[in-house]
Amino acid sequence: MIDRDPWNQYNEGNLARQWEKKLRPRKQPKPKVQRKPWVRTVLWISALWGAGMIASILAIHVMVMGYQVDRLESQYTQLHRQQQVLSLTVTDLTSPRALAADASRLHLTMVVPKTQTPAPKRSVGHQVPRYATWPQLVSQWIIHLREAVTRA
Repeated sequence: MIDRDPWNQYNEGNLARQWEKKLRPRKQPKPKVQRKPWVRTVLWISALWGAGMIASILAIHVMVMGYQVDRLESQYTQLHRQQQVLSLTVTDLTSPRALAADASRLHLTMVVPKTQTPAPKRSVGHQVPRYATWPQLVSQWIIHLREAVTRA
């Protein structure tokens, strides 16, 4: 017969659970590794030292990169000036006056070919319709502006 009294701790269900707990093998807790107190201090100091080393290496790297950027900028400036001088020299050498002087020095006569300049063509697609919307008017204005800039 099962005793259903909740105040009685020795009923069959509780006895079985108690014996099961007693017979179950107990897990042995893992022993904590006890470090010596100076180990934390040494680790903390070495971490600070490592962070300082990394910061100084990065600072040196940034400084070296700054010097390289300055060197490249000065080299770019020098090459840009050289390019301007060379383009002026080419312009002077290919000017009609220089070509005429070279031709007279070599006793040559320069003959300029006669070409007809064709009248500028107006494309059919650039005409403004009679009733144009404002985006069409803006696009036509941009086209006319581009043509004026390319002619000049």
